[in-house]
Amino acid sequence: MGKIPESVAARRFDAALEKHDWNRNRYIYKLRCERNQRVSVRSERREVYKALAMAIIAMCDYNADSDYLFEVMCGTHDLARATNLLHRTITGRLTYDPILNALHDWEKAGLIVIVRGQDPETKQNKAMRIFIKPEWFEGLGFSVDELRKILGDYRRWAEKKGLRETAKQRYANHIARVARSNVASLDDKHSLKKLLLKIKRHVLGVKEEEGKQLISDIEKKLQDTESALKTGQVKPSTQYYAAYTAWKNKTPLSLVYPIESTVKKENPGLSGELFYQAMLERIRKDNL
Repeated sequence: MGKIPESVAARRFDAALEKHDWNRNRYIYKLRCERNQRVSVRSERREVYKALAMAIIAMCDYNADSDYLFEVMCGTHDLARATNLLHRTITGRLTYDPILNALHDWEKAGLIVIVRGQDPETKQNKAMRIFIKPEWFEGLGFSVDELRKILGDYRRWAEKKGLRETAKQRYANHIARVARSNVASLDDKHSLKKLLLKIKRHVLGVKEEEGKQLISDIEKKLQDTESALKTGQVKPSTQYYAAYTAWKNKTPLSLVYPIESTVKKENPGLSGELFYQAMLERIRKDNL
């Protein structure tokens, strides 16, 4: 079993899990009723649930700066290894059916979101991406308001420990690894992306109008900067950079990277303020 991190979020959830009775989890109870199964979960399945939950708590991303909330930052293979449920058959194939079955239960119960994909050439399934829904934590006894407070406590803890930038870099590395590896992508799954963004806004208490206001603010900054440059009221030093940074800090990395890549390809020799001006024009053009 992987060691539970020292973060306040992981510790809170781990403490709740220690006292949790899966037979009293209303989401699991509802699922079993719908399946016409006996209400009580067999002890073997409960043990798998607990082991998997502990691993997920340890591997979960609690950073509100990430594109989406509560992504499990590893694959099912790593979860199986962390729970000591990774087995090798006599033919040498690695199996972890108990983990897959538990994940399937949680997905059907509405507790997690699983992103799946298939390689178009080999037709083989790609590695899954897993996101925990607020209902999963609610099953442990945490309301959305409590989740919001815990994430705030986590942010303050990370800042105090000097780990906030480390968390951002860890997530950036994760996104880059997902992009180049055989992992399911969200690029063409617009409904899933909308769902995950809706979950993030709901948990953080962010209104959809705030996102539209950010675009409006960027456009106003561009207009003000352009006017000021024309009248000579400000020096053309870092105005575009500042406006771009304000947008980037509030935008999912999955949107930032493609924009940067496109602008660099279209303008290979561009640098400095001219580059950031081109970036902002692209953002405004794409209404991002």
